[in-house]
Amino acid sequence: MAGDSRLDLDRLFGKFKDKAFPLHGTFFLGELALFSFVTLVLTGTFLGLFYEPSIRLVELAGEQVPAAYASVVKIDNLSVGLLVRRIHHWSAQIMIAAVIVHMARIYFTGAYKKPRDVNWLIGAILLQVTILAAFLGYLLPFDEFAVTATSIGYQVFKSIPWIGATFSSLAFAGPFPNPHLVPRFFTAHVFLIPLLIVGLIGVHLMILLKLKHTQDPKVTKRLRERAGDVKERGLVGVPMWPEQAVLMGTIFMSYLAGVSLLAAFVPVHPVEAYGPSVPGTPAMRPDWYLLWIYGILKIIPSIDLTILGGSITAEFIGGLLVPGGIFGLIMGVPFIDEKVTGDTAEDTEYTELDRPLERPGRTAIGIGAIAFFVLAGTAGYLEEIGIGALTMGLITLLAPVAVGAIAYVLLRSRAPSGA
Repeated sequence: MAGDSRLDLDRLFGKFKDKAFPLHGTFFLGELALFSFVTLVLTGTFLGLFYEPSIRLVELAGEQVPAAYASVVKIDNLSVGLLVRRIHHWSAQIMIAAVIVHMARIYFTGAYKKPRDVNWLIGAILLQVTILAAFLGYLLPFDEFAVTATSIGYQVFKSIPWIGATFSSLAFAGPFPNPHLVPRFFTAHVFLIPLLIVGLIGVHLMILLKLKHTQDPKVTKRLRERAGDVKERGLVGVPMWPEQAVLMGTIFMSYLAGVSLLAAFVPVHPVEAYGPSVPGTPAMRPDWYLLWIYGILKIIPSIDLTILGGSITAEFIGGLLVPGGIFGLIMGVPFIDEKVTGDTAEDTEYTELDRPLERPGRTAIGIGAIAFFVLAGTAGYLEEIGIGALTMGLITLLAPVAVGAIAYVLLRSRAPSGA
């Protein structure tokens, strides 16, 4: 009790323990991303105890191989090493997927409106930082896959007009590859980026605790009918303590069980099969969350324009300019929506969620965007599907527009009157 009175913990706990949390399952997507990150930190700590961030040559099975590669092979040979590395891999995949689906739910229900626009921005930045963390982790095994994937990123950054050579040299510790690159990426992957993610999650949760949660309009309607007063507004949910805390604990334990089973039966990134990096490393595709950028690079026409001494190339346009513009549009969604519709949730007791049918325009744009990402990712398999780059490029550009237009017509025909 003395500690409580000194730190005033009772007052802090009392302020937030009764905060209402919604019960709908989709509202746990954010928690799933959080649990994935916690698992990443725990498993990453274990892996870091045995990993050597160096490319000095060491002997492994009678061969001279980079120390980073050898340490990953030795981790796989530990009694639980391979299982932990697989859990780490799948947790990264799940975290990125959870953030994407979480943001999709927010987008399609309009839960990004002011004053929640700041949290939307934080979520969009968190997605990009998480993808960056995954990209930095690519290099650490220093096998054929790692070096090939990272070299693509190096070439893209090097293509930035005017400053590309300097920027890529600073980011990649010199020309690629070099002895300083693995230690630099390791430090960023295990310390700098996780610290940034912790900060973003902390601010995100502070804003979440400050604001009341969003609510399905059907819930509000039932409350009004029950109260017999059309002006009745109510907030429905469970308190943070103990109900929400118990639910989150149960979901976390279920997550750990599920990802452990996944890791036990689904192999990932077998470094021994790829082998240490050698000259002439074969081309390999990135994971699904970067595949769409790789696909854009495959279908974009060859471009080489010189402006004031700087070269504008296909690598720069497809690898940075187009993805940067897309992420910029994603971050600007709340402000574009408010500008176009004038709709805001500011100064209300809570944000009442939109139903996708009631917002056919927004929903159609979202469906078209999903089609674009799917097609851009498919373009990464250009050789396998047997379609020319120009044809696939036209499909990737025009098909999402057609899909969005068809979705709009269908949604508009089914939308409630006045929507």
